[in-house]
Amino acid sequence: MKETVQKYLTELAPDTKRRLTMHFLGEAEEFSFLLGQMIATLQKYHELNPTAANDDPKPVAYGVMTKGDNTIMAGFELVLGGYLWEPSVLFRNALEGFASAWDIVHNPKRFELWKKGNKYNSTGSISNLKKAIDPVGKMYGFLSNMYVHLNPMNASPSYVISDGEPKLQFFGLLRAGKEDIRVGEVHFALMVAYVCLQLTELTFHQYSTELETIEKIPGTEYVKTRVSDRHRQFVNAAMEHFKSVVDDPTRSF
Repeated sequence: MKETVQKYLTELAPDTKRRLTMHFLGEAEEFSFLLGQMIATLQKYHELNPTAANDDPKPVAYGVMTKGDNTIMAGFELVLGGYLWEPSVLFRNALEGFASAWDIVHNPKRFELWKKGNKYNSTGSISNLKKAIDPVGKMYGFLSNMYVHLNPMNASPSYVISDGEPKLQFFGLLRAGKEDIRVGEVHFALMVAYVCLQLTELTFHQYSTELETIEKIPGTEYVKTRVSDRHRQFVNAAMEHFKSVVDDPTRSF
């Protein structure tokens, strides 16, 4: 068994990731763009604000979102590695982090709780965020109930159909020709990345060279959300998948 695991690490895992990346090349490029926009905006903020004040929530939000960028990337790498259950655990964590960062910047009372440490509860930020961005509540609930909290529906290991029979999938290994069974996980990664970019731009829009998910309302200091033509095809596909699995969670398997 030791030799089998080692072969997976050195040969089969890199091959699975390569095939899935090429199979979902357009989606991988879109994900790269979304994550790149987050990082560029956050880096610009940090470049122009190298010192932090204790009464300013933005340095905290910068740190939380920067940490979240790595979490999103780790989740997407697991998707491209063929894993079923594991990526969404990280996506939920990232979504909660970005929601908290957005919340403490836009709600002074929440920042006061943050500074008190054990008084802060991140699920409160999800509650506040779902009032501003409609799908977030259902998205977070689905990620929690289907991937984080154990129940009879999510207790089974991952299976793939081979020669007409279900076979256990160990680690992230997907045989050639089976790549498309991870389309749902790819779409979910894009949805989470899009929402997290939107939260980044809502929080740090002054530092974005080009806004992708929001637009400024002329003559005011306010902004509103939007879906650009660039992202529409991916967002629409992801939303359709998301709606289908929320209505019937077994469709995600």
